[in-house]
Amino acid sequence: MKANIVTVTMNPALDKMITVESLSPGKLNRAKSVRIDPGGKGINVSKALSTYGVSQVATGILGGQVGSLISSMLKEYGIKQDFLFVSAQTRVNIKILDKSTGTITEVNEQGPEISYETLKVFFNKLKRLVKNADMLVLAGSLPVSIPSCFYSTCIQMAEKMNVKTIIDTEGEALKLSIQSKPYAIKPNVNELEQIAERPLNSIEDIAAEAKRLIKNGIRLVLVSLGSSGSLLCFGDGIYKAEPLTVDVKSTVASGDAMVAALAYCIRTGSTPEEMVKIATAAGCLTASKEGSDMASWSEIRQFYGNINIKEM
Repeated sequence: MKANIVTVTMNPALDKMITVESLSPGKLNRAKSVRIDPGGKGINVSKALSTYGVSQVATGILGGQVGSLISSMLKEYGIKQDFLFVSAQTRVNIKILDKSTGTITEVNEQGPEISYETLKVFFNKLKRLVKNADMLVLAGSLPVSIPSCFYSTCIQMAEKMNVKTIIDTEGEALKLSIQSKPYAIKPNVNELEQIAERPLNSIEDIAAEAKRLIKNGIRLVLVSLGSSGSLLCFGDGIYKAEPLTVDVKSTVASGDAMVAALAYCIRTGSTPEEMVKIATAAGCLTASKEGSDMASWSEIRQFYGNINIKEM
């Protein structure tokens, strides 16, 4: 299956958002509303990219009835998909939105056990897909049974095929991925601190760590700063973008929207200034959506010009 961008979700999920008026831990809570969305970071990236008019394919591992439901839901987005199906059940992630405070409590399942043989079959599938692509997006957590070096191996494979990689994960998988020098990474501040192995207490600290990663061989670092916007380090330039003012409803997929925007901008040869504006607008506008709904390219195009940036 040929596509320009391949997104990988090794630990997909059915996201179930339950809204309550006021969450009372340890007591009976009645739901005001319930919605389900196909989830997992790579899948969210694909959902966003489906509005950008780019050729893409979503892959990863899906299993059981939950996996079949996710696959059927993705068809409604018009997303090309080439998942490996297994018998073990894909996880369900519960998110409880407390309307009185606006806070979201998350309970995420670990995901199914994936055998070495299954992983080998999937890697061979991925290799075939990447051969026909020009960008690989590796996003989200790994099931506990998959070694932390898996993403690193994927980056090295893509590099040999001259395919750019974007990585968005955390913990040991992120640290090992950095060593394989992906083209771009999209950490939040906490994840950047995991890489630095020290607190980053100021925007200057964050910029310095992003610059260090650039010097070590990563071409582009986009740091999501939550309500403070984002920071992009590319070449010799460092750009800080202020966020759009929006009515925040769910931040679940904001970072994934930024990754999708970044992939689009890299493919289209956008300037660093355009990249940080478009990615920041994508994250902010997605935060104004319910559940893991993604901002569309038409919305982003309408508002990204309003983003204020400064070069540091």
